[in-house]
Parts: sequence; C-alpha cells; structure tokens
Amino acid sequence: MDVELRSTREMRRNEQLTKTMANKTEGQTAAAQTKPAQMKSQPPADKLTLSRQALSFLEEQNRKLWEQDMEREQRRQDRMNDCLSSMESKKKELDAMDKALKVLRICQKIAASIMKGDRVPPEDLKYLMDNDPEGYKMAMALRRHKEDPEDVESALEEEDKNGEAEAASSGESPQSAPAPEAPSGGETDSAPTE
Repeated sequence: MDVELRSTREMRRNEQLTKTMANKTEGQTAAAQTKPAQMKSQPPADKLTLSRQALSFLEEQNRKLWEQDMEREQRRQDRMNDCLSSMESKKKELDAMDKALKVLRICQKIAASIMKGDRVPPEDLKYLMDNDPEGYKMAMALRRHKEDPEDVESALEEEDKNGEAEAASSGESPQSAPAPEAPSGGETDSAPTE
C-alpha cells in the first residue's frame, strides 16, 4: 500500500507541475502580444512644442549668457594685458638697475686700483670722473704712494669704451669733475725717501 500511495502522490505532483508550467508560458505569450499593441497606441515621448513667447525668452537668455561670457573674457584679457605691461616695466627697471650696478662695479674696480697707488689708464680715470665723481675724489684722497706702481689694465670693456667715445663725440658731458691732479694714479707724487 505504501507503494501505491507514493505513486499516486508523484502523479498528482507531476500534474500540478505541468499545469503551472503551462500557465506560465501562456502568460508570457499573452504579455508579449499585448505590449506591441499598447506601444502603437501611445504618442512619442520625445516631442517638444514651444510657444513663440517661450522661444523668444530662451533666445534672450542665450544672448545674455553670451554677453556675460564676452564680458568675462574681456576682463580676463584686460588683466592679462595689465600683468604683461607690469612685467615689461619691471623688466625695464631691472635692466636699468643691472646697468647701474655694472657701472658701479667698474667704478669700484678703478677706484681700488687708484687707492693702491697703481697707474690707471686715462680712459678709466675719465670713466670714473664721469660716472662717480665722489668716488673719484675719495680714491684720489686715499691714494697710497707706491715705489714701483704697476700699470693696470683697463677695467672697461669694449662696449664701455665705445660708449665713452660716443658721448665725447656728441659733446655730452654727464657731469663735470675737477681735473685729476695726477692722471697716472700716483706717478708724480714725490714723497721723501729715507
């Protein structure tokens, strides 16, 4: 009896499973058939209609945004131009300071040679007198007497010599300074020798 009950239960289970499977497949085919019919009856979802007033409003907003972008771009360009002009003026200042520093360095080198009692070339003396008259006076006042003064090479570079020659030929005199007492930097000093 047990065996009969078991087989009956299995048969009932199998019948129920087949019914459920049949219901599922019928539901899927019915749903598949109804979807295309529903889609045909719906209007397209991506359609946009605008009134003339709304269209003019959008055009006005776009124009305002464009003007704001142009103003922003113009302000940015103005700032860049200001920075560039500032950098150019700073560069000119630095170049002028560099040139002045170079002149000062040459003047100090010439003055140091004079103070040691060495013979300095006449163009160097003129350069010192023209560019640093106070330094020239100080160097002459602090000049030492040397038994055997050395002939010092010119501290001026070719471009400095050419600049002096051009200034002299055009008749310009940057500053007038007193004539040197001893242009050789200690050549005519007579000190008692013991």
